[in-house]
Amino acid sequence: MVTLIVPGFNDTDAELRDIARFLVSVSPDIPWHVTAFHPDYKMTDRDQTTATTLRRAAELGVGEGLRYVYAGNLPGRVGPFENTSCPSCRALLIERVGYTILRDVLTPARGVCPSCGARIPGRW
Repeated sequence: MVTLIVPGFNDTDAELRDIARFLVSVSPDIPWHVTAFHPDYKMTDRDQTTATTLRRAAELGVGEGLRYVYAGNLPGRVGPFENTSCPSCRALLIERVGYTILRDVLTPARGVCPSCGARIPGRW
């Protein structure tokens, strides 16, 4: 699931929590990608989404119980929210910067965390 975060349009804590709660009600394993808005083409009356706002949105998603939350469109500026970590032991499984994978210990392990043995949903 991807949510484009547009400043002044859908970036309140309440709205972001509502989205996260809905996703959790379907499955806490749904990956939620919060992505930065850039004022291009015909919608130029809004500011670009900041890295701080994206991190806040991602933290709200984790706080509501989502296990896989990612922040995007600002490579290298959103901290751990570019990576995949084990929801059981928090071990780093896939490290990314933007679309570049720097390290992947999950795919060779066929979807099992090598640190704790937790099964990670996905196609491996």
